[in-house]
Amino acid sequence: MEMNSFETPRQRAHHVSDPLIMIDCVAEIARLRGGEAYTTADHAAHTITKQPGMRVVLIALKAGGEMNEHHADAPITLHGLQGRVNLTVGDQTVRLIPGLLVTVAQGMPHRLEAIDESAFLLTIGGGTASTDAAS
Repeated sequence: MEMNSFETPRQRAHHVSDPLIMIDCVAEIARLRGGEAYTTADHAAHTITKQPGMRVVLIALKAGGEMNEHHADAPITLHGLQGRVNLTVGDQTVRLIPGLLVTVAQGMPHRLEAIDESAFLLTIGGGTASTDAAS
């Protein structure tokens, strides 16, 4: 990744397919919460990286904000960064808190509801020969 010394860290992070991406999650969460999407909806999101077989998205939720039931076409992980979020998968509800990592199998319907102002990293992945070999 060629770094342009005139780009801000935010501008550098916008190159979602670069081979190396560094992002300050705390600063990016603050930016999301200050943006128009967050003021008009329950949540705001920013794709950090999009590579073959994997996508990472930072999501900030308002207190009481919801993401209605949906599913992903690949397995996902949710890594709590701030606040508390109830994640419901089937008949199970897990409280996502800072530091907790949860996995959800491909195609499983799930929904989220923020108890307080929250943020988490969502990773959407799919198995490939190169990623399966790492396990």
